[in-house]
Amino acid sequence: MPRRTTRKLFFFIVLLFIFAVGAHLFYLNSMTARETYPVDTYLDHVFGKRAMIVTAHDDDAYSFAGTIAKLTGDSWDIRQISFKMKDSLKNELFYELAKNEELEGVDLIEAKYRNDLETNKMPYMPIPYEKFPSVFNHDTIYHYLSSLIDNYQPDIIFTLDDIIGGYGHPDHVFISKLVVEYCNRNKNNPGFSVKRIYQSVFPPSMAENFLVKNSWSSINPYLAGKKIYQCQGMPNPDVYVFIYPWGRQKKEYMNSFDPLDRKYIAKFSPGYNWYPYWIYFKIFNKEYFRVIQVTNEIKN
Repeated sequence: MPRRTTRKLFFFIVLLFIFAVGAHLFYLNSMTARETYPVDTYLDHVFGKRAMIVTAHDDDAYSFAGTIAKLTGDSWDIRQISFKMKDSLKNELFYELAKNEELEGVDLIEAKYRNDLETNKMPYMPIPYEKFPSVFNHDTIYHYLSSLIDNYQPDIIFTLDDIIGGYGHPDHVFISKLVVEYCNRNKNNPGFSVKRIYQSVFPPSMAENFLVKNSWSSINPYLAGKKIYQCQGMPNPDVYVFIYPWGRQKKEYMNSFDPLDRKYIAKFSPGYNWYPYWIYFKIFNKEYFRVIQVTNEIKN
């Protein structure tokens, strides 16, 4: 092939690649929120600076990892609680990092919190609230959770929403409901520390783009969850946290999980694994939260 032809072919391929990347970045920009919400100012003024992350699965916390990185940089003490299924071998890299204290303050609670895994082939699909008492071991997990909250005394708890659990997963709903239940039971006790619960949510337009239009299967747990939980989807956000300066830490956290979980994370953060953090989190530079006030406010 003549050199001139080879050069033209090379430039054509480069231009095609640039066009494809540009088109995909335009597509990702179209998936950002159409709605507007106020920026969070509360977290900048919390006196105690102690937060607890409570999730059913360790990778669930990726959705607010940028906010946690921001707080860590502001000298907050962070404790992460995750309920690992007993005898599960998932995410050993993450657990090894935790053991080596590269991820500090991670409590991995090995407990049987669900009773139907031997018969349920799709445990991520939503189930009616009224079936929770027979499916989940409420008292066991409530005991673990209450003792950890009492011991750590957080000002803020970060979790997923307790209505649809992000995309419909009943484990998410169950754990988040326990957090709300425990805080409501104890909020009037003298000295109860928790002031607010920050539940990670998507704005409605992002939920539609990520969980419906970007659905990876004809069996969609989010659409099923809206019917089974009788809701419009995730609760609307109250505030957002700007997380672009902490994009590198968020991507490192997302990449700390096993390949299967990274694949699922990419379903809810499409394209994150294709671009460097400084491009990707320039687009998706906000984390959104529904905020539940528990006890009266800040000591300044």
